[in-house]
Amino acid sequence: MTAQQLEVIIVEDHLTMRRGVELLLRDAGFRVAGVAGHVEEARSLLERRRFDVALMDIRLGEESSVGLVEEILRARPDAPIVLYTGYTRADSGLHAALRAGARGFVLKSSPPARLIEALRSVAAGGSYVDPQLAGLLAENTDLTRLSSLSPRELEILELLADGLNGQMIAERLFLSPETVRTHVRNATAKLGARTRVQAVALVVRGRGEA
Repeated sequence: MTAQQLEVIIVEDHLTMRRGVELLLRDAGFRVAGVAGHVEEARSLLERRRFDVALMDIRLGEESSVGLVEEILRARPDAPIVLYTGYTRADSGLHAALRAGARGFVLKSSPPARLIEALRSVAAGGSYVDPQLAGLLAENTDLTRLSSLSPRELEILELLADGLNGQMIAERLFLSPETVRTHVRNATAKLGARTRVQAVALVVRGRGEA
């Protein structure tokens, strides 16, 4: 799937930021399928418009978008959502979004290339964790648990951290998709992570501290 085929919905309450992101993504070849500035507008847009990936600010004015993320993922667990945030505090809502199943997390101050990579990875069925958010998302998870993983489990999590999806990993490693899923489940359990993305965050954090 190329960037030219990707339709993105942007949910951001700051007009200047929203327009800047629109320009950035259009220049990168994405098609902006719609924009929203508050929760109700975003809900309506996400329900009625087709999209390959949604980029959502975690804070929309005085509201949090986490409730909407949870609502979307209950109805569609594989919904391709990337959370975009300027906050790096534990109470920023990131953990709630992680528990809900969001697959992408990017810090607003990160380079534009990181945002584009996140959108492409999540649209393709993969995950993305901004290295600058990995410590927070893997908070309360023991880094030493990485040593409990088998070489194959670690290899698969590393590939997930690189943005590959399960099918891509299966093809690269000559494994069945079900075998890849089993390795991911086992690795996530060994790490004490709540979700696959939290397990990936731990790997990304481990890279930063290696």
